[in-house]
Amino acid sequence: MDLRDAAQQLYAVLPREFTAERTALARQAKEAGEKDLAKEIGSLPKPAAGAWAINMLAVHQPEVIDGVVRFGASLRAAQEEGDAEAFRELGQQRQGQLTLAVHAAKDLASGLGAPLSAAGAADVEQTFRAVMADAGAAAAVATGRLVRGLSGSGFESVDLTDAVAATNPDEIAGVGEPPKVKLPAEPRPTPQGKKKQGSQAKGKAPAEAATSLAERRAQKRQAALEEARTEFEAADQEATAAEEDASKAWNVVKEVAGRRSDVEAEIAKVKKRLASLEAELIGITRDAEAAESQKKLAVRAATQQRRAADQARRRVERLA
Repeated sequence: MDLRDAAQQLYAVLPREFTAERTALARQAKEAGEKDLAKEIGSLPKPAAGAWAINMLAVHQPEVIDGVVRFGASLRAAQEEGDAEAFRELGQQRQGQLTLAVHAAKDLASGLGAPLSAAGAADVEQTFRAVMADAGAAAAVATGRLVRGLSGSGFESVDLTDAVAATNPDEIAGVGEPPKVKLPAEPRPTPQGKKKQGSQAKGKAPAEAATSLAERRAQKRQAALEEARTEFEAADQEATAAEEDASKAWNVVKEVAGRRSDVEAEIAKVKKRLASLEAELIGITRDAEAAESQKKLAVRAATQQRRAADQARRRVERLA
């Protein structure tokens, strides 16, 4: 077992199991006489929630990571080749791809028993934005050993410092290489021998015209690309703002749903208590009716006894 093998195993466990697993792996290395390795394993940092969810995708659903990486490669290629139409079209699809990937991460995390918070889900989305923008970021998430989220929503290189555990530069090659727009190559000037001035002028004119045409085409393509990039960045900012509003609205919905659930539970509790009281009332009513009947019987008996006593008293008075 080397450090990368240990990290690969460690970053595939649930967050609540991370510390215990790290301790076990370090102990295993120490017992094998690898004290330096044990120390390195013990220093491996626990991943952030968003990074952990992406690691889980790399382990359990690598096709999701692959889809994001491929889409990002197409987006970068359109930019590098100056294909404004393809760049604009892919830019319009970008948010949909991000949403699908984030939902996959959230569903997987919930299925594994460690649901993502809103902040964790936002970190996942920001990381996938970086993956679409930078080849190094794409390589980083594919390792399954991501420690923290990545940031980069444009097409600049992404900072991967301390982002991946137990890695080396070759594993995440491509870092720090911002994309460049490729311009059409200028035609080479035709060889010129010892010709008359008039012949030289005739030879230069087509070459100069071709060069000028190529430059105009390159400038036109560059302008179209810059326009598409500006539209993309503006749309991206609007989409991000809309997502924040949607997230806030979702939080309000969850809060209201929680309050509704509490009220419904209280209503159910009150209904249950009401049913119990109603049953008790029925019993009391029956007891009251029975008591009323007993009372009438007792009054009737008392009246009869009082009459008998009055008759006996009058007889006594007559005999006296």
